[in-house]
Parts: sequence; structure tokens; C-alpha cells
Amino acid sequence: MISKAEDNQSVKRRLPQQGRAREKIALILEAATRLIEQRDIKSLTTNAIALKAGVSIGTLYQYFADKDAILRALVDHEMAGIAKRVSEELHSPPPTVRGERVRRVMRAVLGSYGGRHRAHQLLLEYSLSRGTTGQLAPFFAALVEILSTQGVTRPGGGKKVLSEADAFVLTHAIAGVLRGFVASAAGRVSTRNIETSLARLVVGFVEEA
Repeated sequence: MISKAEDNQSVKRRLPQQGRAREKIALILEAATRLIEQRDIKSLTTNAIALKAGVSIGTLYQYFADKDAILRALVDHEMAGIAKRVSEELHSPPPTVRGERVRRVMRAVLGSYGGRHRAHQLLLEYSLSRGTTGQLAPFFAALVEILSTQGVTRPGGGKKVLSEADAFVLTHAIAGVLRGFVASAAGRVSTRNIETSLARLVVGFVEEA
């Protein structure tokens, strides 16, 4: 039989099973996002987050072990949003303007919630530095499938269906550009210019394939 002391030691951090708990977690995550938007991730502290959220530090620790746990939750939220937008774009009707889907996919990845571009950018950089962008893998796989089965709309109509190898190379070229842009080029090169160059790369690749 488990003793009371052992039972107390085994109590796990409270999970968001009730509406009130979910509300507190939402407050904490919203407060962290606002602080990141205003400052940066390095200066973020659990005390500052708790103060901004209007909860005690003890309440915060009931739901999150530390700052990294909060950041992981925020990254999961960001990645889920990106994945949803990419999925919607990949399954939308093909555009008639060449290179337009590439531009849309890039916007889906780089788009921010509620105009909070800085927070979105910093969280993407944080996720990249820790290799936590795995949630996008299924959607890059979907892009490979689309390119190798449905193909790409070509100028003047008609479609070009790529081999699986070409589709894989092209998809991961796009993914690499996006990762590189987030990690180092953001702020130095305009998003519009990156979209144009990436679309030209994709169109040229498809026409040569």
C-alpha cells in the first residue's frame, strides 16, 4: 500500500482538466507572448510572466516546471498554427499564377498571429535552435506527395508532375530557405524579395525537370 508521504511525492504537476485551469494556462501563455513581443526570450523570467498574467508564481509552477516549459508550449502552439496554414494551402485549388503557391506556403510559415511578428519570429528562432520543428514534417511530406502526384501548374496551363526524387529535393530546398531566413536573414532581406527568389528557383527547377 502506498504511504501518504509516497503519494505526496508522486503528485504530478496539475494538468488542464478544468475550465479554470485552462484559463490560467491561457493567461500565462498570453502573458509570455506579450513579454516576448516587447522584449526578447533571454530576458524572459517566470516571475515576470506570473506578474504579467496576474497569477502567483506558485500558481504558475503548478502548470509549468520552468521557463523552458512555457516556451515549449508556445512553440507547440506556433508550430500547430503553421502546420494548419500550410495544410490549408497545400490542399487549396492550384493557383494560375506561376510560383504563387510557393509564395503562399512561405507566408503560411512566416505569418504571425494577431500582428505579433516579433514574438512569432523569436519563437521560430528558438524552435530552430532546439530542433523542435518536427510538427512540420508531415506537411513537407504532403508537399512531396502533391508535387509527385498532382504536379505543378505550368505557364499557359497544364501540369508538370515531378519524380519523387525531384519532389523531395525541391520540397527540402524550400524548407531550407525558410529555415535559413528565420535563423539569419530576417530583417536583412525583405520577405517579398525572398518570396520572389524562391518562386523563381521553384519555377526554374520545374521547367528544367
